[in-house]
Parts: sequence; C-alpha cells; structure tokens
Amino acid sequence: MCNSWESFSEEKSKVSKGRTSFQAESAPQLLGRIENEDNLRIPTGIAEFDRILGGGLIKGEVVLVGGEPGVGKSTLLLQVAGLISGNNKVLYVSAEESPQQVNLRAKRLKFNFDNLYIIDDDNIVNIYTHFEKYKFSTIIIDSIQVVHNPDIDNPRGSINQIRNCAEFLTRFAKTKGVSIIIVGHVTKEGSLAGPKILEHIVDCVLYFESEVSSHYRILRAVKNRFGSTGEMAVFEMTSSGLKEVKVLSDIFLPHKDNPVSGSCVSCAMEGLRPILIELQALVSKATFGMVRRRSVGFDFNRFSLLTATVEKRIKIPLAAQDIFLNVAGGVRITDPAVDLAVVCAIVSSFKEKELEKGAVFIGEVGLAGELRPVGNIAFRLKEVQRGGFIKCYIPKGNTKEIDNSIYSFDIVGLESAKEVLELTLGGKV
Repeated sequence: MCNSWESFSEEKSKVSKGRTSFQAESAPQLLGRIENEDNLRIPTGIAEFDRILGGGLIKGEVVLVGGEPGVGKSTLLLQVAGLISGNNKVLYVSAEESPQQVNLRAKRLKFNFDNLYIIDDDNIVNIYTHFEKYKFSTIIIDSIQVVHNPDIDNPRGSINQIRNCAEFLTRFAKTKGVSIIIVGHVTKEGSLAGPKILEHIVDCVLYFESEVSSHYRILRAVKNRFGSTGEMAVFEMTSSGLKEVKVLSDIFLPHKDNPVSGSCVSCAMEGLRPILIELQALVSKATFGMVRRRSVGFDFNRFSLLTATVEKRIKIPLAAQDIFLNVAGGVRITDPAVDLAVVCAIVSSFKEKELEKGAVFIGEVGLAGELRPVGNIAFRLKEVQRGGFIKCYIPKGNTKEIDNSIYSFDIVGLESAKEVLELTLGGKV
C-alpha cells in the first residue's frame, strides 16, 4: 500500500527444476517470406464483439477481459464459447465455479454447446496437457487470479503467480496458435488487479463496464495489437444473456423528440465509431455558502474550464450557481468535440430556454470562447444524418473539409460558442 509505513510484504519466488517448457528453439526468418494463413481470424459470432477485436479472434492471440464482479464477464464469454464451438473445439476453464453451476447458466442462454468442453482445474500446466490431447482452437480462462503454476512457490492471486501464468499462457498461445481469452478482476479503483505488466503481456485488453442498477453493459478496448483502440460496444443484460445494442439513440438520446432546457446533443468518437450522445446540465441558485459542481461521464477538470469560459467570455453569471453535468446513458466521454454541447447545455439550463429542436452541436471550445476544428468531421456528420437531425453546428474551420451537397440537413459553421448560443437561443445571451 502506498503512502504508509511498513506496508511492504516480501514474497519469495522459488521455481522448481521441473518447469514446463514447450517452446521450440527458432531460427531467424526473412519477414517477406513468412506466409499467413487465409483463415487467420476466428469469428466469435457476436458482431459487436468481433468489431471490438478488429474482425474476430486472431490465432495465437491472448485477450484479457476485465470488469467488476457481476458485470457479466462470464456470461459474455460463455456466449462467445458457445458460438465458436459450432465449428471449433473450445475449452472453458472454470476455476471459480463448478461445471454444474456453469451448466445452469448455459441452459439459460440456450446456445448449442455440443462442441464445448469444460473443466474446473486451476492448474495451468494441466490445461496445457488437455490441449495436447484434444487440440482446442480456443481456450477461456476464468479467471487469471485463481489459476496457478505449481512450479511457482507462491499462493494463488499473488503478483508472481499472476505474472508467471500470463507469461505461460502467452508462450502457449504463440507457440501452438491457440486463441486464449483470460478473465481478470478489477480493484476498487477500477484497474485490473495484479501487476501492470499483465496488460503489457497480452495482445488485447477489454474492459466490461456498467453503471449501478443499469441493465446496459459497455465493452471498451483499451489495448489492441490487431485492431483499433478506444472502440466501444453496448450490450443489454436480459434473462437469456447479453444482447447486442446496435441502435444507440434509444439509450443515449432520451430527449431527442422532446427537448428540454439544459439538454444538448453532440457526436463523440469512440475509437473509430461516432456515437450521438446527450449532455444534460442543471443550473440552479446555490442555497448554501459554497457552490456545488459535479460532472458524471465527463472530465471534471475540463468541465471546470468550460464553466469558467462561459462566465468570462459569454458573460453568464455562474459564481452563485450550482452546476451539475451528466452524460445520458452512463457512457464516459473524453472527446473534446463535445465541448460546445456542454457550453450550450449549461447556458440553456441557466436561461431556462430549450435549444433548437433537431440540432446537433460539435466543436472544441478554447479558453477564449472560440470554436476549434475537430477531427473525423465527415464520420460525425454521417452519423448525424443517420440519426435524422435537421441541423448541425460545427466550427467554421471544419467547413472547408466537407461537401454540403451530400448531406440532407443544414450545416452551420461558426467561429465562437457565443455565436452558436445567439442563433440557437434566439437573441443575445
């Protein structure tokens, strides 16, 4: 534990002489002469999961899926195992649950599990032995904190065990060409439990997230050697398992057809995917001596900068106002292109005026109140058109990148957030 005295504990690592080794010595090869297999990727059968991975599982790839207890990691991977097992042999290593418990969940999911094998062994060397016998194409380990290597004289879940097991599985996957998916627990802070090197060892790191009491789950790629990072997929937890959510407007745009004051729509990029989201602001006079400022789903430091910009550059008196900001749907946004929507939502709530119906607001706001150009504007505008909106406000610097004739809605390019507010709120602000 950091910031405390005498908080280090010693762990002695004793490796026995009988370490299992299956990696043959290799000679240098000319890169141009190496041939890849035609069917290098294995589709999982879940389109959104495949998109996050970059098209499916790569043979020899190690994927780490992290998330809080009860979020649905095991359910998702059991569905993946059931779909892959339609054409391939799959081994599900359940080190935390008995095969009978997993079977109860499998019956609820109603998948074809005829080619899916399960074992409740937590000895990672035995897992390799089973692979040599049955030649599985995919192995799922649930979870990395529970399995152990008997050659390492440390308890299960210790740093040495987790690191060694991850290295063992990676060598195993690369040497034998088997795809391995590992389940990892997260700490109270939301990071993966175990040494940070665990994330460096594997090829792909996915986080499975959810808000309290929400039945929606968000799968996010934070590392991917064979695809793009920052990609996001949304699933809905139902009585028969997780279902893909492909139309996100129902989740993220609750007030699309019935606008209210303090509500504003923007388009953010999650990896290579544009998504339409709703920013909600609530501004009310402070009833106590100190004002309260809160943001959910949006960086608080940036929220504070934008609030100060509104007060200084747009001359809106917010010093005595409580301000609360929320990103609808429980998603977390880091894209600066939603700055304009945040500013508009705050001013709309303060003025108690609804913003223009059917409008989307895209743009980064500088400390001088100017609108700065954003990236991927063409992708964003295509998503706006797909959402059926009638107008979009963007930075003037982005207008030279687009062809207005291919869009069925009005595109307005402006230089400052104040100009946008005066147009959409109907008068000076």
